[in-house]
Amino acid sequence: MISEAENIDLHPVAQSRGAIDQVPVVDLSELVRDSSAAAAQGAIDQIASACKSWGFFQVVNHGIPSQQVREVWQQAHAFFHQPLAAKLEVERSRENPWGFYHRELTKNQRDKKEVFDFTRAGVDPIYRQRNRWPAKPAGFESTMMNYLDACTGVALKLLEGFCLGLDLPPQYLHPHFVGNHTGFIRLNYYPVEDTGRGQGEAEADLGIHHHADAGVLTVLLQDEVGGLQVYRDGFWYDIPTQEGAMVINTGDMMQVWSNDIYKAAIHRVLAMRSAQRFSIPFFFNPSADSRVSPLPSVIDDEEPAHYRDIPWSEFRGKRTDGDFADYGAEVQISQYRL
Repeated sequence: MISEAENIDLHPVAQSRGAIDQVPVVDLSELVRDSSAAAAQGAIDQIASACKSWGFFQVVNHGIPSQQVREVWQQAHAFFHQPLAAKLEVERSRENPWGFYHRELTKNQRDKKEVFDFTRAGVDPIYRQRNRWPAKPAGFESTMMNYLDACTGVALKLLEGFCLGLDLPPQYLHPHFVGNHTGFIRLNYYPVEDTGRGQGEAEADLGIHHHADAGVLTVLLQDEVGGLQVYRDGFWYDIPTQEGAMVINTGDMMQVWSNDIYKAAIHRVLAMRSAQRFSIPFFFNPSADSRVSPLPSVIDDEEPAHYRDIPWSEFRGKRTDGDFADYGAEVQISQYRL
């Protein structure tokens, strides 16, 4: 177990090809078609193995059309390449986390990046706020909301695979997500210039400092630049880029639901020094009223629950506060460990 006070960002980068050779690229075609069919078992086994070891894997044949992905990239580039003043018109606040921000913290350290966050339409059930949408580029809102729907479909299929890997029915966790999930999409821009640097501040040393995602699983598009790294056994490993693939990683709530069988992957992004980078994660999160604790199939007299109930809204709210400003130690699942 890593100490919360330990700065593992100082640990070395592995010289071996460990993650490249061991993080699988999973063909999702059969899982997307029918997760309960025998033909999907190979993908389920690969996913379970990756979740138990690295907490990272990549997927192909996920069902999102390449043309839709291209449109999302085009709109993301167009938004971030606007003048900073235009982006600040939809700046987030502590009360409303949706919109643009360029001074985000991870583990109380400022990241070298810009972000734009949005969630499902309407008033969200955790913060009681609505999305903020920029005036430009044209078609931005519709493109992004359609992509959120597409990512939700992929995430639900992955969730079925996760459940089957834990000896549960494929749709066991659906009540926490179908029609009521609190997932959101983040557009990430990692500029060469530190646009969030205040007067007298040092340049941020990483694009994103080390962390595990708060929710259940993350579906990530990354461009060809690279910079994403995963931590394991004292070393950082590069996650390779692969055209047409999406990167998947497990989050805190899945680690709790699986009673530590699936690992919430600790990862980071390097600061860009010579080339800008873009990535687009979809964070798949449970419903606002979900209380997360180890599932029945993973606990017994010999292996009792490792965590008490975690109210998802409480956990998510505290993590969001820590991203916005330094309000003390960032909430971790270790605080709920029995």
